[in-house]
Amino acid sequence: MNNKLSNVSKWKLTTMKHYNALAKGYNELYGEEQKLKINFILKELDLGEKNIILDIGCGTCILFESIYNKDRTLIGIDISEKILREGWRKFKGKSNIMLVQADADHLPFRNKIFDTIFTITLIQNLPNPKATLQEIKRVSKKGALIIATGLKRKYEIKEFASIFEEITIKKIYDIENLYDYILYGVV
Repeated sequence: MNNKLSNVSKWKLTTMKHYNALAKGYNELYGEEQKLKINFILKELDLGEKNIILDIGCGTCILFESIYNKDRTLIGIDISEKILREGWRKFKGKSNIMLVQADADHLPFRNKIFDTIFTITLIQNLPNPKATLQEIKRVSKKGALIIATGLKRKYEIKEFASIFEEITIKKIYDIENLYDYILYGVV
């Protein structure tokens, strides 16, 4: 048996270690930027009756602070256990929030269950974003909303859009004061 990790496994392990190390200070370092993106998204997008929501790469659950209500089921996944613990502190005792340590490329959910999927500040941390999109599509209901962001310093806008070419892209935003593009699409 080969004991060497594949490049993909090394990438994911490095990402997990990075976010484990940042967990305690994540909100101080990135919280304001995350809130700017989330606030923009929520102004542009009406979640309406979309009640089963997945946040892939949920981190410290900054998104959930803005969209939580008792009628929604919110599920967050992240590869970093320590960053999930920081998020969980905000929502202890809430039965409609679940946080799961998982790999975005191998989501531990059955097919076609989510109404809305967020991937905020995730795509640039993945070794193969198009493969991840296949997994996102698998767990999305027909007509599910997909909201994604991608770092402008990593992608040109056309390259970012090409990751999502297999869904119906409704709009891509390039907001001057944000570090990310924001994409809204439908499966």
